[in-house]
Amino acid sequence: MPARGWGGKVMARGTMVDQVADRVAFQIASGQVRAGETLPSIRRLAAEHDVNPSTVQQVLSRLHAAGFVEPRHGLGVVVRDVRADGGIETWRYLFRFSRRLPDLAVRSVQELLEMLQVFYAATLAKIMADQGAHDAAPARRAWRQLELLVGEGDTTPARVHQGVMQILRSASAATGAGIGIGLINSLGGLLAEVPEVLEAVYADPGAHLWWWGELITAWETTDEALGRQLIALLDDWHAETVDRVRALLTAQPV
Repeated sequence: MPARGWGGKVMARGTMVDQVADRVAFQIASGQVRAGETLPSIRRLAAEHDVNPSTVQQVLSRLHAAGFVEPRHGLGVVVRDVRADGGIETWRYLFRFSRRLPDLAVRSVQELLEMLQVFYAATLAKIMADQGAHDAAPARRAWRQLELLVGEGDTTPARVHQGVMQILRSASAATGAGIGIGLINSLGGLLAEVPEVLEAVYADPGAHLWWWGELITAWETTDEALGRQLIALLDDWHAETVDRVRALLTAQPV
């Protein structure tokens, strides 16, 4: 049985462990099995999914690592509240079900964009609080690479995403945000999980090129007012992006 993958497309998740893990994870993500409930015994799960008990043990180990379940002494394997308690790996897994759970995906994208906007504002404030202490040159060099990429005309959303991510990494490194780089990499990785999301986010690569160019100019000239105006523009752009994500994820039946 093929498993549904990123964006709801059929993927060759070849092993039985992959397939059963996806089925159980989807039951949890969709609310068929609720937080606080106990999963059936290993033998019963093995019978339900027509696999051997050792396969079920591997499935449960994988779901535990991804934050979906937690073994508790005397109770068995208990389902976690993935929305409240899940980490990056949990949400990376949830994104596999984007087309089958479009409302969850849309909310997740909206939250990710909001978090990035907060990060931009905090980074701008840090730069302006100690003007001249943070070198904008690496970010400008990364922007020029994005400029070349966008100039090709036939680039893909995934490549534009990588170009934007490189600007973010350069800016984070310049401001000494070690943990920030890890956070950006994680958030960027989540966005990249679903092709429809990348298509929605990078519907207009030229707009990204312009925005980042202007923001780096604000950094170089220490023009805080310009930087804040640019970040404020994201409110409307994010709303439009979320609408595009919703439209793309609900365009075809699963």
